[in-house]
Amino acid sequence: MEPLAPSFLPCFLVISLSLLLPYVRPTQPLARLIGAGLTAALLVRYLLWRALETLPSLTPDPLAIAGWVFFLLELLGSAAGLILLHVLSRSCDRSAEATAHPVEDFPGGAPLIDLLIPTYNEQSEILYRTIIGALSQDYPRFRVWVLDDGKRSWLADMCRELGAGYRIRGDNSHGKAGNMNAAFWWLMDQPEPPDAIGVLDADFVATPAFLRRAAALLHDPKVALVQTPQHFFNPDPIQLNLGAATLIPDEQRFFFDVILASKDAHGTAFSCGTSALVRASSLAGIGGFPTESVTEDLLMSIKLSGLGLRTVYLNEPLTAGLAPEGLQEYLTQRGRWCLGTMQIVRTPWGPWSRGPTPPLMRLHTLDTVLFWTMTPILRIICLVIPVLYWWTGLVVVQADLPGLVSNLGPYWLSCVIFLGWVSGGTNVPVLADAMSLLVARESLRASAIGLFGSRNQKFKVTAKGATRDRTVVQWDLVAVFMGLAGLTLGGIILRAVTGPIAGTPPDVEAMTLFWSLYNLVTLCVAALMCVEAPRYRKEERFATDEPVEITIGGQTYAGRMDNLSLVGCRVRFADLPLIELGAEITLYVPGVGTVPTQVRGLRARSCQLSFNPDSAQRAALVRKLFSGQYRKSVSTLNPLVFCAILWRRAFT
Repeated sequence: MEPLAPSFLPCFLVISLSLLLPYVRPTQPLARLIGAGLTAALLVRYLLWRALETLPSLTPDPLAIAGWVFFLLELLGSAAGLILLHVLSRSCDRSAEATAHPVEDFPGGAPLIDLLIPTYNEQSEILYRTIIGALSQDYPRFRVWVLDDGKRSWLADMCRELGAGYRIRGDNSHGKAGNMNAAFWWLMDQPEPPDAIGVLDADFVATPAFLRRAAALLHDPKVALVQTPQHFFNPDPIQLNLGAATLIPDEQRFFFDVILASKDAHGTAFSCGTSALVRASSLAGIGGFPTESVTEDLLMSIKLSGLGLRTVYLNEPLTAGLAPEGLQEYLTQRGRWCLGTMQIVRTPWGPWSRGPTPPLMRLHTLDTVLFWTMTPILRIICLVIPVLYWWTGLVVVQADLPGLVSNLGPYWLSCVIFLGWVSGGTNVPVLADAMSLLVARESLRASAIGLFGSRNQKFKVTAKGATRDRTVVQWDLVAVFMGLAGLTLGGIILRAVTGPIAGTPPDVEAMTLFWSLYNLVTLCVAALMCVEAPRYRKEERFATDEPVEITIGGQTYAGRMDNLSLVGCRVRFADLPLIELGAEITLYVPGVGTVPTQVRGLRARSCQLSFNPDSAQRAALVRKLFSGQYRKSVSTLNPLVFCAILWRRAFT
């Protein structure tokens, strides 16, 4: 056996180079390109080592077949990794471009925008916020249309009272895309058709700057679509279930903060369904919103690229929406995204089609396809292989420990360090692997249906606005994760008691032990994500620190408001005035006015107040909360903080 110590040299070289990263911004093009290139080179080096030194002879022997099958799956997974590194080798920030092209300077003035809000079964509180935000745009020429596939009379009344347009259609064919198409073609037949179409999901509230900032990028006639990021004002299931909503980034931050900005730099950014703006003439040129896939947003950008038009990305927090409240809703949403991607594969615009899709868009679409298919397959296989070794002696990777450390070690380190650097810490290995396990079953099922099932799959709406007053455990998922963990741990204990498998090199035993321990941690984290914490509040609270005044019996007192929601707030006082539980008082809130309130809770130096606003004050509260100043998104995660979160969640 070769000495182990020299094999660590490539790992030490990678770590040494990483010491420079605190002094280099991930937005620096050359540094980013070098980091991606080095990581890709180390991946290719690892694959060459695997191909030349670790594969058994290709014979009918089951062990040889297993080794080759695993290597071929590794190759497919590595192809996805290489494409991702290519994507991340560049990035783009269009904020300065948007500032440099105000809509008032456009030839003919600001384009007329029709802002569409497709809806089906959302609650009135959700839609009220969205409509108020849409109507509060700081933009000279726009109209708001609520497209109601639920055909609800109360929503028609709400739109009439607030001043929004309201439309229904004869049937609900093609789901969201069909709903928007019915409105789009009707609008294009009006005496004053729109120049652009904005899209807001029913739970997304736009800041006043949304249309102005997004429309500025339409100054380039080649730009057909402007996408902005999705931020969320409630914790997603992962944040909530790990008990760290203010410390862990939401599950989509890596995609919106890093990946989509990188795709934009390559000209392959795509629409994400909401918080977007599309040029009306371009949309008409592709026949309206696509209906061949339940992810009409991605297919829309692909079709536009076939006409030589571009989707660009403005990475500014201009809207905020509701993340799925429960794990089942979360999985339903991911399954729909996966299904839609697979449906695109079967269209003339897929990555292997003969259609007009540009080569780079094909490549980056293939990246999405591999993400939904190969990632879950590899994650499952990587869990099963150590179990098979411990219980049966099956060895899939014939490698010694020095070779593994020398070849896999530097690539793995470089990948973790590079992804952590470009993402600001939002990509953490164990967390990312646990999330992929969480959606593995749903994505594999959706992939099979999308690739081989009927093309006429219905659009599944993600339920929003739910509350839950108790802990819910998703036992079907927990049973699978804990079962695999039990088999892994049981196998380790078996070998500790009975001794190593005869004829198995110690290197293989050590390699599989490390592999198994990593799997155990990942499985435990995935299981923790399946224990759903209660959601008691109907409205989210936003942290703040603002001066307010309360009036009690004609006497005014100054205080500080430290949290605020649409239904109430908490006020702190240096010296709490004489006040009783249930008392009716008035509160002056900056930007809203004097609001009647009732005391709902009392503490030593603070009181909890519930609002009783009139219609104007209620609308003002929405505009205040969703102005952008109360953004709740977490954009970084320290690995040590993440370890502390897991420890606390598991043992306290």
